[in-house]
Amino acid sequence: MDKINNILSVLRLRVSEDSERQISKNIAMSVIVCLSAGIMLIMNILRHSVLMTVTSLVLVGGFAFTGVIAGVFKNAKVSTVIMALILTGVFTVFPISGGNEGFAVLWILLIPLFSISLFGMRIGLTMNAYFTLLVILLFYTPLKSCIADLYTSNFLSRFPVLFITDSLTAMMLSLSSEYYYKLTRMQVYTDDMTGAYNRKYFIERLEDPKTLRDDLCISVLDVNGLKETNDTLGHAAGDEMICAVPDFAKEAFGRDVIISRTGGDEFAILTYGSREDISEKVKIMKQAAANHKGKLVNEVYLSVGFACRYEYKELPTEGLFRTADKFMYEDKSAYYRRRGHDRRRR
Repeated sequence: MDKINNILSVLRLRVSEDSERQISKNIAMSVIVCLSAGIMLIMNILRHSVLMTVTSLVLVGGFAFTGVIAGVFKNAKVSTVIMALILTGVFTVFPISGGNEGFAVLWILLIPLFSISLFGMRIGLTMNAYFTLLVILLFYTPLKSCIADLYTSNFLSRFPVLFITDSLTAMMLSLSSEYYYKLTRMQVYTDDMTGAYNRKYFIERLEDPKTLRDDLCISVLDVNGLKETNDTLGHAAGDEMICAVPDFAKEAFGRDVIISRTGGDEFAILTYGSREDISEKVKIMKQAAANHKGKLVNEVYLSVGFACRYEYKELPTEGLFRTADKFMYEDKSAYYRRRGHDRRRR
């Protein structure tokens, strides 16, 4: 189960270049489809094939439009959704029209092979599921009578098996490719020592416009007493304290919390919710740290500061981070005052 959760966490990783990567793919796909569909359009006009002419027109016009959305307006999500809807509609027509077995095989088999790599995990898997269901309904239910006269018996018996096999194989290959791509990116974004995200990933998430929501809250964490622990128990004990911090955060905020190591013993958390909710989770996290029973250290104390977007709407994400950092240092100062320790002895 842990292995499956690790795979899913890798596949869910958001990387900064995802949007730019999708825009580039959408522009390239728009050009390719417009050229190929344009050639088909001319051929179908000459052959007086009404259905194929209409579908070619839809492909040319639709993909020219989505190309503009991707290339000019830089909107990956909208262009991707429109492309997927156009292809889903056009490719649905082919198998139920019975106009040409070759086209039915060619186009509907292209969907599993390219949908995930072209449109991403969510849309690609949805398209694959839709077309697999469509094939099952058309070839293995009473709806088969609607297409029985359109195809040869050989096609009716072999095509659905071919498609479903192709669909499953393509999904496995695409998921494998996406997994190893994301795994490589995760290695770039992961702190080797703690397993948390690193500062690079945190900064990129701060700069991502999608991060800035009204319920955004940024928490900054720092390990108290690290210098004293290193001096008295050794650096291995200090490392244990640092490495335990992501576990404390996950216990309070959930396994999918975005926690990054931004410095030696400093961490930052990106999360969403009300101030009251975050405050309660911070308390849980601090308590989990205080209850820590490790090999070398029996308790860990954290200083935490957090700032929520709805209280500081005029601040960009960087400003929100600095505000949370300021509150963390205030919390740290209060901690050392209560302990009667020299602030420099961390």
